[in-house]
Amino acid sequence: MIYVTSAAVLLMFIFLLRLVWIKKEMRRISTQVERFYQGLSGKKVDIALLDKDIEALAGNINQLIDLAVQSNRDRIRSDIELRQAIANMSHDLRTPLTAIIGYTKLLGANSVTVEKREEYLSIIRATADRLHTLLHEFFELSLVQSADYQLKLEPVQINALLWEVLTGFYDQFVERRLEPELNITDEPLIAQADPSAVRRVFENLIGNVIRHATGKVAISLKQEEGNVVLIFRNEAANLSEQDVDHLFDRFYTADRSRSSRRTGLGLSIAYSLMSKMDGRLTAGLQDGCLEIRCGWNRS
Repeated sequence: MIYVTSAAVLLMFIFLLRLVWIKKEMRRISTQVERFYQGLSGKKVDIALLDKDIEALAGNINQLIDLAVQSNRDRIRSDIELRQAIANMSHDLRTPLTAIIGYTKLLGANSVTVEKREEYLSIIRATADRLHTLLHEFFELSLVQSADYQLKLEPVQINALLWEVLTGFYDQFVERRLEPELNITDEPLIAQADPSAVRRVFENLIGNVIRHATGKVAISLKQEEGNVVLIFRNEAANLSEQDVDHLFDRFYTADRSRSSRRTGLGLSIAYSLMSKMDGRLTAGLQDGCLEIRCGWNRS
């Protein structure tokens, strides 16, 4: 004959009561998760029963909710950026195409003089070159941002490559009447990078300075806290903090009045290439000047 003491009965009662509470709490958590999944609630899971295992479960669920919310925000932002990119791309393509079509029609007029014909042909050629450049940069950006696009990192002497690229832009600096203040250290600075990618970054950043600099321009290359740092600095009175925050976005054009001369792709390509090389490309405003900084880990 089995005897059950009052203490055992009490323990069994407490155990069954706790089991009921746990099942009730699990149903409550399940309802909260289901409401979040159905979009009826954006709240995180909260618990009423103090139990370390249930608290851990709720914590893990809330982490997943945070990831889901962030993923949804990223998706919405990407969708907005994609629509904006398509709209800007369409505008940038339509503008030169419209010009080419318009001047082609003018060439067909009987009253066009030889001088005007040559002028129209010159404009058509220049516009076609502009369109070709835009399409090439768009393709290059798509390629660079692809996950399959890999760079081969090797020791690169940044000084020598920078001087080489700067020399190639000499005529353009003269044409824009810009005399950059150069402060490039003589100390050989070697960084782990891809030579062709570094050259492309230099070309895009220098080209951006030449197109949009107003006033003084300064270019410096130095070692800073064990890193190789290249700094472009130019006056930019018309830029705002919001413009700088979006400077490396695809197709972003701060000065809308000059959008026909900008693709908004060069800085994005440079940013993507720097990221592929484990480098850093940042921009900021200081005393009315735009400062763009490139950084590589020194080899």
